[in-house]
Amino acid sequence: MNTTLFDLLWQLKHELERQGADKIDMPKFIDDVEYRRRLLKAANAKALNPAFRQILPELLSGNPLEITRQVAAVPRTREPQQARQVHSLETGRKGPGLFSGGILVLILLAFAVAVVELTSDSVVSDLIASAGLKPGSSVQSTEISGTTPVPSTPAPQAPVETQVAVAALTSSEQEVDTLFRLHGSNTIGEALAPALLKAYWLQQGADNIRVEQQESEVEHDVLFQLPGEKALQRVELKAHGSSTGFKGLHARQADLAMASRRIKGKEIERLAPIYGDLSSVRTEHIVGMDGLAIIVNPRNPISSLNTEQLAKLFAGQISNWKQLGGADVPVSIYSRDENSGTWDSFRSMVLKKHGVKLSPKARRYESSMELSDRVSQEPGAIGFIGLPYVLRAKALAVADEEGALPVFPTTFTISTEDYPLTRRLYMYEPMTLALNSPAHDFINFVTSEEGQEIVRKTGFISQNIQRIQPVLSEELPKEYLELVQGDSRLSLNFRFNSGTFDLDNKAQRDLQRVIRFFEQHPGQRAFLIGFSDSTGNAEHNRRLSLKRAEVVRDQLLSRGINVADVHGLGSLAPVASNATPAGRERNRRVEVWIRDTAGRGVASAR
Repeated sequence: MNTTLFDLLWQLKHELERQGADKIDMPKFIDDVEYRRRLLKAANAKALNPAFRQILPELLSGNPLEITRQVAAVPRTREPQQARQVHSLETGRKGPGLFSGGILVLILLAFAVAVVELTSDSVVSDLIASAGLKPGSSVQSTEISGTTPVPSTPAPQAPVETQVAVAALTSSEQEVDTLFRLHGSNTIGEALAPALLKAYWLQQGADNIRVEQQESEVEHDVLFQLPGEKALQRVELKAHGSSTGFKGLHARQADLAMASRRIKGKEIERLAPIYGDLSSVRTEHIVGMDGLAIIVNPRNPISSLNTEQLAKLFAGQISNWKQLGGADVPVSIYSRDENSGTWDSFRSMVLKKHGVKLSPKARRYESSMELSDRVSQEPGAIGFIGLPYVLRAKALAVADEEGALPVFPTTFTISTEDYPLTRRLYMYEPMTLALNSPAHDFINFVTSEEGQEIVRKTGFISQNIQRIQPVLSEELPKEYLELVQGDSRLSLNFRFNSGTFDLDNKAQRDLQRVIRFFEQHPGQRAFLIGFSDSTGNAEHNRRLSLKRAEVVRDQLLSRGINVADVHGLGSLAPVASNATPAGRERNRRVEVWIRDTAGRGVASAR
């Protein structure tokens, strides 16, 4: 089976980032051979899939890459792993593991016979040193297949032949201990969870941390060695979609659940007898923020849409872009699969809101990166994706309703949840989880400042507080503009449990983040602005909004934070449609603004 070199390079980029490389600039990776060599030299080439190893010599050459040519797509293989043992997080006992290896060793030996295998850990640096690669040289791509190869466009031969001895493959008898199992959201599990796990175990002093792909593209083992431990340590990571995390908990096949949408009522009821209330502040953890980006082909002239237009597009009611003022090109619909929390979020925020269903012609994908890649290549395509996976596609500004101001997904608009398609990313920790367990300690790391910095570096939106001076639209109410003129704002809003004056789970944890911010920035005062939805009498709504601001003020004052003033602006400056329950809930919020003691207008963006 063949694929294009371009597709294989995107998969290689993803794999190198999983190994620990910084976020790779793909255009630079394609065009800049020195940048490419530096990244590959730092990689663990032995752990790479044979599909990637076959193109390494070509990537190290100085010739321009022919990204549209056909190359072999080799099935992924698994390295043998021995005698895994699973820790019960509730009892600390070890359960029986699975012994594997012999068959896989035979498969690997078959591959070794079929192709010249690059087996050294330092294969990339050896190639650079011994092959004498220089601009103007490359190598023939090797196809690995059990059938007759399909001819592909050959690349020029390298000037130096490199002979590599194939070492005998033997299985390791080292015991493997499974510390915990993390199942659920692909949005979290594809890149963010591996990055968080590697950072956490590095903090714990682990050596030789690596991420190994299993039989499925969205299943990985994070393996490492801890000081004083003879056994290899393992965290199981399966990212088939948010609903599978809760199913894994119920089947006792997972210890933590990842979700890119909040746990549903029926899931809470089903799991409560086993694990306690998973919607409580002790069990529901916000990992970070994400914007559900609407993506199109980069050449599409459309720059913004409202949610009603999006609903019609994805339902197939708008079938050509010219109906929206664009080019005369048919619309092609791309969607995440049924298990995905990204799909659940989009269905709730767009399709259900406007009473439509996804077109049966939509193409469904389990992988976020693959969906984004396909949209970027097809002129009429449209899809939805987590913000870090926009990649080469074009993200659109979105308005919550017709006539509303379109908002582009940015770090700030997602942090404050002002962007209409903002969502929270979750990890759920059973109440039965031991407080001294590795899984509980990992959750504490994820929500810490250090963990949230990893969230930011991975491309999602950190909950660490930033202070900025936002650009305010002249379309905002005059009273609001006069109130905040010259002041700066913190990158969060406080929100409340539906129908109450009780801070929601995220807001309760954000209180601690606000306290840390003021401890690190003494001499500054907060002022708070409360808002309501538009339901009911306008004066009543002002009183409700002021009450919300006072609730936050009292919480901050009790923790020693100086609050200069509070204001209630009622239903002014809505950030969402008041026509839906979800929109009204988002409009009921409290903004946190900063005024220096020296006076107004001296704050600088940070």
